[in-house]
Amino acid sequence: MADLAAVLRRFRSLAALTQEELAERAGISVRAVSDIERGARRRIYPATARQLATALGLEAADRSAFERVARGLSPVVSPTDTGRDLPAPRTALFGRQRELAELGELLAGDPPLLITVTGPGGVGKTRLALEATRARASRLSEVHWVQLGQLGDHTLVLHEIARSVGATAIAADVLGGLARAIGVRRYLLVLDTFEHLLPAAPGLSDLLSRCPGLTLLVTTRARLRLNGEREFALGPLPLAADASTMAAAEELFVDRAHAANRHVAVDASLVADVCRRLDGVPLAIELAAARTRHLSLTDLARQLESGSRVLARGPRDLPRRQESMQATVAWSYDLLEPAAQVLMRRLSVFAGWTLEAADAVCGKDSLELLSTLLDHNLVTASPHQICGTRYQMLDVVREYAAHEAAVHAETTMLQARHADYFLRLVQDLEPLLRTTGQSAAHLRLDADLSNVRSAHRRLLATDPPRALALAGSLWMFWLWRGGMPEGLRWVTEALDADDGSEPQYRAKALWGAGWLAFHQGHVEQTAIYVEELLQVAERTRDAVHRRNALTLRGMTEMAAGATEAARSSFRTAQETLRGTDEPWLIATSALNLGLAELHAGDVAAAEHHFVDAARQYAEMGDETYLSRANRHLAAAALLNGQLERAEQLFAAELVQNGTGTEWGAAESLEGLSWVAAVRGDAERTAELAHDAACLRARLGVQLHPFDALLARRFRGA
Repeated sequence: MADLAAVLRRFRSLAALTQEELAERAGISVRAVSDIERGARRRIYPATARQLATALGLEAADRSAFERVARGLSPVVSPTDTGRDLPAPRTALFGRQRELAELGELLAGDPPLLITVTGPGGVGKTRLALEATRARASRLSEVHWVQLGQLGDHTLVLHEIARSVGATAIAADVLGGLARAIGVRRYLLVLDTFEHLLPAAPGLSDLLSRCPGLTLLVTTRARLRLNGEREFALGPLPLAADASTMAAAEELFVDRAHAANRHVAVDASLVADVCRRLDGVPLAIELAAARTRHLSLTDLARQLESGSRVLARGPRDLPRRQESMQATVAWSYDLLEPAAQVLMRRLSVFAGWTLEAADAVCGKDSLELLSTLLDHNLVTASPHQICGTRYQMLDVVREYAAHEAAVHAETTMLQARHADYFLRLVQDLEPLLRTTGQSAAHLRLDADLSNVRSAHRRLLATDPPRALALAGSLWMFWLWRGGMPEGLRWVTEALDADDGSEPQYRAKALWGAGWLAFHQGHVEQTAIYVEELLQVAERTRDAVHRRNALTLRGMTEMAAGATEAARSSFRTAQETLRGTDEPWLIATSALNLGLAELHAGDVAAAEHHFVDAARQYAEMGDETYLSRANRHLAAAALLNGQLERAEQLFAAELVQNGTGTEWGAAESLEGLSWVAAVRGDAERTAELAHDAACLRARLGVQLHPFDALLARRFRGA
């Protein structure tokens, strides 16, 4: 449970107010503020909480959390399931009972906390953090696991955290938006594999300073060197004192060897020797144990003793355990046939992959060789609801394979093939974002987002027009799945680098940039994109480009309150599409024109356009925009005084929300708040409007201009 005293002190400090200043602003006594901050009052009246929240200038999410804490409740503001994204452990944990207890004690401390689990690659940092987190999850408001091993850009660390917690937009102020999303809740964020992102460490310190209930648990090979950091150094597993007993290292080896070959003959002396030569490093032991599928324990020990690369000396400044880890992967690599070595090197370009992707980038018919890598525990496989099966390399294996690819001068070729494949994938999936199966298309893109990021960086550096094609094809993905600031950044970077040689790509990117900017409240920026898009449309004489520019212009006019001008722009945009085969754009033009008619006072004409748009969306299978059309019909019903019908339509879309978008849920909650306002239910109006605002804050989007007009009409907001 959050501490009201700590929460008030934190918000007052952020507002740079003294107790006296806060009391004067809130219209309460200085003694009352002092009593709360000393802990003498653990609950306060709702009216007092509202006065304090207003005096502190709290935004929607923080206001909600503060008011809940003031009532003695958990400050959770969203129905996120605790621990919902923790990976499932694949094997039992051996020999870490003492470390698990000690780490658990650290995690039980008073937040804000920064705990770093440090140690060499393969020592088991991730596994220990996972077990400790699972044990702690039920005591916290929320737990989120953020896998950073495949993130190549340290500037995106906070964005990646935001994606995990659902605060996916937050524009330029990603830190502030993330802090607002977390608020004052008891929150545990696990950041797994941070050592290659150390320049982002100061941002973690800033996040902790803004979130009094936050604990950060970070696994990393190197300390973050931040104030307040509590380092938990993890060493190798204990080794047996002699051949008559088995310690944790030997127990792990036997367990994994039996998993690889249940008939393997275990000799305690040989097992102890193998584990000693591998320095008790868990991943090294697991990789060696997997060899018992093909080698007897005697042959395995002989390989280690004979001076193979498993004992090769690395750079003198590396810890010996780390040398052994590198050498163990090298040994596993050396045991592969040449064709499997080639595949292992080529797969290092991926941040997870499907069989189709492996065939396209690494060469056809890779399944048999991939099976060899699976047998050697160099690759793991896991089921995926959309992709069927996805494959992954452990970080230390991928690093070694990437090094070998560079040695063989394959890196440039692999990166080029990788970028080609994911550009094609994005372009193939783009049309599906607006038709039947759009949810699956979103999930497919989400599964490969790390790969798409790599492809974008590669193309931006080597082929800006194709980087523009990729970024322009993704804008609707960012719009509905979250992450609009990152999407806008991609598009603007590509627009800046582009030479204008591919006007089709540029036009689509300008269209997407206009929408991404508009929904984040950057209307002036959208207007700039509109003018350039109109110029491109003039040069290309392309009706679609002209329609898109006119639509965006209508939106900027609506944002400025120029309803008649917007209606004219939307009508011209609709007329521009006559004779074209663009059903989705035709339906959406009808939707936009209906909104303009609604606000111009012609509700009957608006309903006609909404029904027409809904019919077309249903025929295309676009559930997202069908829901939008139905919500607009609900608004029309409300304007006609049909309260029951309006409420039923808004509520139905909130429940169905087929594509699972928080944006759609926010729009439905907003509409329900209008219904409550018309009925005169002020309390329910405030609750629903607040919930809608919280969802928009998580996404970083502004209230749509059409909806803002209705909000002012019905709620006076």
